[in-house]
Amino acid sequence: MGKNKLNKVYRLTVTEDSTHREVRSLRFTRLGMVLTGITAFVVVLGSLYALIALTPLRTTIPGYPDAHFRRQAVDNAIKIDSLESALTRWKLYSENLSRVLSGDTTINIDSLLVSENE
Repeated sequence: MGKNKLNKVYRLTVTEDSTHREVRSLRFTRLGMVLTGITAFVVVLGSLYALIALTPLRTTIPGYPDAHFRRQAVDNAIKIDSLESALTRWKLYSENLSRVLSGDTTINIDSLLVSENE
């Protein structure tokens, strides 16, 4: 019974009011209309996704980083790495200086820097 309703053929006719002339006629089934609706929905969603994901329009999304911010993040990461390296060298230098002033043996800074980088 349910399958019969899905395959029952319907006709939509557009007629001119003054002459009753048939302008357009469309035959369809419920199953065809449901499939057409689902297909149209998927195509619209796919097109919208492609429009946003594959064009520069995606940069208008709040929180999406553009090329400038990504480049700045890489530059900042490089600066942080070099600052950490400089801070390590300063710590080793100050420790070595305090050892020299107290009369202890000095630390070979070059060997410590090489072992920390590995």
